[in-house]
Amino acid sequence: MANQDLEVFGSPFSQPSRAVLWFCKLQNVPHQWKTVQLGKGEHRTADYKQICYFQTVPSIRCGSYCLTESGAILTYLSRKHGQGSDWWPEDMEVAGRVAEYLSWHSGKNGLQAAGVSWVFPAVFASSRDEDVIAAGKANFLKALDVLETFFLARGTAYIAGNHTTVADLLAACDLAQIHMIDDSSFSLDKHLNVRKWFAVMRALPEYSSVHEQVLASKKVDF
Repeated sequence: MANQDLEVFGSPFSQPSRAVLWFCKLQNVPHQWKTVQLGKGEHRTADYKQICYFQTVPSIRCGSYCLTESGAILTYLSRKHGQGSDWWPEDMEVAGRVAEYLSWHSGKNGLQAAGVSWVFPAVFASSRDEDVIAAGKANFLKALDVLETFFLARGTAYIAGNHTTVADLLAACDLAQIHMIDDSSFSLDKHLNVRKWFAVMRALPEYSSVHEQVLASKKVDF
């Protein structure tokens, strides 16, 4: 399949969509970005279901080949377009660390789900429920503790080792989403490993372009 056939379907307000787009930009992967308007229900159409059975974002299509789930997509893209790089490491133990993070990230207690449980009721819900928002924040802080005390507490600069991998892209996009929440009490003062790592991730090329709409809606800095 020709590289230029790659279509990336996603939303600029979807953390894993941005991670896939970020990878494509960093690796200069020829692609077409196809915005899926979640608020208009475009992901629930019959046409989109032909691309993504689960009717979620992100998804990709390359010719007749379609793939869903951000972890699977980033694994596929990094192994296809990341040869000679560390995005998907050749060292099996380091690659295992990447897979470990991807599995946790997509689970019910992972950083993505925890972030959604806070961001959605605080930013996108039609009415505010302070109890739901508080519970979501608590979920996110628990997940952030795992990132701080486990994934970033191994004496390495990044989640899986001393080089950036697709795991770092996913995690950074999850944390960036919190900028949209109007909560001045949130900080990384108790998560110094996360703070140091996130500063490095924000300095990577294309961070600002990938997060343009999120940063335009920024309510809190950290």
